[in-house]
Amino acid sequence: MEDLFKSFDAAAILYWVVPGAFFILFRSFALKGAFPALGKDDVVAFIIVSVLYWWLAIWAFATFAGGPPNFAQDFAGARSIVTLVAAPALLGALVGLFERRDVAGRLLRVLGVRFLSPYATAWESVAVNLPPGAVLIVHLKDAEPVVGRWTNAQIGSAASTDREVRDLYLDEIGAIAGNNYLPFSPARGAYIAPDQIQFIEVVTPAAN
Repeated sequence: MEDLFKSFDAAAILYWVVPGAFFILFRSFALKGAFPALGKDDVVAFIIVSVLYWWLAIWAFATFAGGPPNFAQDFAGARSIVTLVAAPALLGALVGLFERRDVAGRLLRVLGVRFLSPYATAWESVAVNLPPGAVLIVHLKDAEPVVGRWTNAQIGSAASTDREVRDLYLDEIGAIAGNNYLPFSPARGAYIAPDQIQFIEVVTPAAN
C-alpha cells in the first residue's frame, strides 16, 4: 500500500478529472444557462466522463492522426490545455445545446420511446424551454398581476433554475387590452422576487 502512494502522480489524476469536469460544467451551462453547484460526490461522474472522453480521443487520434506517436506528441506541452480543457468544454456545450433543442427526444417520442425529463422541476423545464415572445401573466400574492413578454433568454428576460431561488426578470412589461398584449412606452422591465409569486399564466406565441 505504501508503494502505491509513493507512485501517486497528482498530475495524472488531473487527466482523469479535469476533462469530465469541464464537459459537465459547460453542458449544464448550455442546457440551463448556469453552471451547476458541485460537490465531492460529483468526482465519480467526472471520472466516468473523462474515461469516455479519453477513449473517444484515443480512437480519433488512432484513426485520423496516425496512431500513438502523434497522439503522445499532441497531448504534451501547451497542446494539453486544448485536450484537457478546451475540447471537453466545447463538446459539453455542444451536447447541452443539442439536448436543449430536444432533437433526439422529439425523434424518439415519434417512435414511441419516452424518457424521464432531464429537468428536476416543472419550473426549471419552463424556464429553459420558454420560447421568445411568450407572454407571462405573473399573479402576485399581495399586488396586481405583472404582465410581460419573454424576450431572448440569453440576453433579456431570465428565470433562475436554482431550486432555492426561483426569481424572475421580465425584460419587457405591459398590459392586456382585450386579447392583445401592449408593451409599456417607454419600455421597462421588472424583477419579481420568488416569495411574491403566486402562480404564472403562460401564453405562448402562435406558430406561423
